Amino acid sequence: MVRCIPWILVAICFAFHATSSSASDTSLQKASSWIWPENKKVIDHLQAFLESRPAGAKVATAKARLSELQSIRGIGLLEGVVSIAAECEPQIAALVERLSTDVSVESLPEIDAALSSVLANGGIPDWLKADCQLFACRSYVQHALYDEAMNKLQTLSLESVSDPSTYLFNLAVCQHHLLQRDECVETLSKLLEREMDLPTRYAITARLMEADIKPLKEDSLDEISRLMNDVERRLVLGRTGKLVRDKQQVIVEKLEKKIDQMEQQLQQQQQQQKQKQQQQDQQNQKKQDPSNPLDQSQIPEVKGEGEVDSKDIGNAAGWGNLPPAKRQEALQNMTKDLPSHYREVIEAYFKRLSTSPKP
Repeated sequence: MVRCIPWILVAICFAFHATSSSASDTSLQKASSWIWPENKKVIDHLQAFLESRPAGAKVATAKARLSELQSIRGIGLLEGVVSIAAECEPQIAALVERLSTDVSVESLPEIDAALSSVLANGGIPDWLKADCQLFACRSYVQHALYDEAMNKLQTLSLESVSDPSTYLFNLAVCQHHLLQRDECVETLSKLLEREMDLPTRYAITARLMEADIKPLKEDSLDEISRLMNDVERRLVLGRTGKLVRDKQQVIVEKLEKKIDQMEQQLQQQQQQQKQKQQQQDQQNQKKQDPSNPLDQSQIPEVKGEGEVDSKDIGNAAGWGNLPPAKRQEALQNMTKDLPSHYREVIEAYFKRLSTSPKP
């Protein structure tokens, strides 16, 4: 769960981002793979539709509202088109009424029936049918009816609607909730091509969805948790059919797979710890066993300083009276085959011996 403070910071960043210079906006538009419909073209199409309606007060009122569409785009343009068309088309008006009162699993059959009547009406042009369908899908998404919205959005296209941003945004929301990771990332990427033009709520939510779904990995605990949330959503909506049961089975299988992986990892860790402990025990036993000679490749740790009690060894051997060159030669012969650490200790010892006061 993302805490509230980071969300606020992200919102501030995007709000600042949305007010950047028009030069950046122009360069972004050039790189976009989709464009906004021309207002004049939308108005001309809608005016032609109104002209095809029987003359009357409602048609006159609708025509008077066409000027509202001259300088708006996005969701405002979509809502304006559907609202003006509903002024003189009873079936569109009935659909808008149904969507404004109650959108739920219980009312869904009635809403679908109202939408089907619009789509089957030969007097309504295809472009206007597409806008009405997108308008309905937006309401479906707002009420967590993602499966129904997805089915209908997949029959539309960017070029067929007056508001491509609402089409892409709602398609991405459905893909996000239904865990279609790759498709969602692709849709969000296309939507954010015109990030500067988008409503702030679209831009912020799109960035958050992108950051949320990109790290999602198959069979991870994160994915399993999201699948559980999706099943819970369906159960709250009263869905208990085969699709829900299949999803529950998938969750069980993924959980079992994850548990098996965790058990294997735990066993490997325990085995490694056991082997390490056995090696330490064997090393300790070797050190404690007096009959076990020290490995020749192992250099014993020498901690003494080389201090010994002075002993009277006499002068018979003439040690200490040798000339310096002979003494150094004898010392080198004595220590030449020893490791460096031993040589240093022995040399230090004889230096102390030669410098110590004679008894």
